Amino acid sequence: MSERETAWKAPEQGMGMVFEDAGTAREAALEAEIGKLRAERDAALAAERTLRDILISIPDLLTVHDRAEQVVFSNWQGDNVRWETQGGDQHGRSCFGCYFRGEKNCDACQIAEVFDTGRQKVIELYNPDSRTFRSITVFPVRNAAGQVAMVAEYVRDVTETRRMERELRVAKEAAEAADKAKSEFLASMSHEIRTPMNGVLGMLDLALDTPLDEEQREYLEAAQNSAESLLALINDILDFSKIEAGMVELDSQVFRLRKRLSTLHTMFVHRAEEKGLGFAFLVPEDVPDGLVGDPMRLRQVLVNLLDNALKFTEQGRVSLAVRMVESTPESAMLEFSVTDSGPGILEKHREHIFERFVQADGSLSRRHKGTGLGLAICKRLSLLMGGDIRVESAPGQGSTFHFTARFDTARLEGEEAARTPVQTPEPECRARILVAEDHPMNLMFIEKFLQKQGYEVQSVTDGSEVVPALRRQEFDLVLMDIAMPVMDGMEATRMVRKAQGMATNSNVPIIAMTAHAMKGDREQFLAAGMDDYIGKPINSDNLRSLLLKHIQKCRRGGVAGAGNGALNGAG
Repeated sequence: MSERETAWKAPEQGMGMVFEDAGTAREAALEAEIGKLRAERDAALAAERTLRDILISIPDLLTVHDRAEQVVFSNWQGDNVRWETQGGDQHGRSCFGCYFRGEKNCDACQIAEVFDTGRQKVIELYNPDSRTFRSITVFPVRNAAGQVAMVAEYVRDVTETRRMERELRVAKEAAEAADKAKSEFLASMSHEIRTPMNGVLGMLDLALDTPLDEEQREYLEAAQNSAESLLALINDILDFSKIEAGMVELDSQVFRLRKRLSTLHTMFVHRAEEKGLGFAFLVPEDVPDGLVGDPMRLRQVLVNLLDNALKFTEQGRVSLAVRMVESTPESAMLEFSVTDSGPGILEKHREHIFERFVQADGSLSRRHKGTGLGLAICKRLSLLMGGDIRVESAPGQGSTFHFTARFDTARLEGEEAARTPVQTPEPECRARILVAEDHPMNLMFIEKFLQKQGYEVQSVTDGSEVVPALRRQEFDLVLMDIAMPVMDGMEATRMVRKAQGMATNSNVPIIAMTAHAMKGDREQFLAAGMDDYIGKPINSDNLRSLLLKHIQKCRRGGVAGAGNGALNGAG
């Protein structure tokens, strides 16, 4: 055998093994690749099944459409046929149609618009056959390139939601109607209760100004004290009801703190002296004097706390201390602390003392009568004023009530004008007054009171009679009741302001006399054209001061009766 043949045959001898090894390797690699692809296919199918199971199982309905408006996927089930799917297949052929009472309603379809705009749309449809609501969200499905490849409709049954919304709306309307009825009831009660109380207290006040023997005066003063106690009870109940109903709004006016506290000191000091108690107020120099807030509500809280302290303290002292809690250039948070040396309050009672109809102790409540509303009112007023109220007390060690409130600060220049002294009007202040009042006892009290002050008085019993009276004669001032049968006081005031050709100037001062004390009443009176108002029951001193203020003001401004003073020159 030649060398060439030997060289050629050598490879032939090993060739079978090379080919055999190579084939085996390729087959193994191919099988591995096939196995991998099968695993990926199985995983993809499993993922698809999982996704489809999820999509089919969700409680809401999903349909996916392609650009030919054919259904690519839907999880709609047979029980939804009554809503849609009539005339179409579930997969691959056509879009579902909305059928209401046999009519196809596709005019609300948003699919084409979402394909065009690429923006989501939300609509709601009502099926009168099944009385159901469905919210339909139509949104684009984009491919990897960001193009809108499909559009999906996501349908949710909102029938229960709409039912709840309807029930809530009905409940809200009922609550608003009840709240309005409550407001009207409180306004009515405020008027109906305070009006006769005005007559009772007014006539007692007049009777006490007449010559009386000692026994008569004792009886009348006892009746007056009982009437005032009844009025305080009425005011507590009405105040609390108004606060709970959200019908109380705070006033905002500039006032001097120290002057207001001085008035309170004068009010209580004689009562403390009668019981042999020490009584002191402490107001440090750093507490600002000029404040902006509601001085009447501040007074109401402090009067309640001081009254309780004096009521329950038999020996020792009662004090009021004021301190600055925090301040800014524009505002100040003040703390008012009323301390007494009374019997103190048990811990179990302290937890509930600011709740309504709660008193510190049953035995004390029998000795010292009350509604149990005073501290509840204080609590709510303190919150309205941006503060709070709390108590520190222990049995046998007295009590301290801490009340905080926030006020804006005001710079006061000079002294506040001195209060007009209570006195019978001098001849230059005498005037003719028209009284519009429909309640006989109140009218009698006002007429008698004004005549005793030296005023000339004429009266009418309805608002419709006011303008004719002013047309006939000059008057310097009108006292106008608000609630009258034919025409109320506000409408009568508007008629006066518009009237022409009257003997009395149409700008004559008009003062409202009202038993209404609801939120917004003051604004309504002023908006109607009234100059001021006084609440019922009418306090004689307050009415006297109010009359002098407005009569003197109009005389200085020349705005009184057409003759610039209806009684100028009258005897």
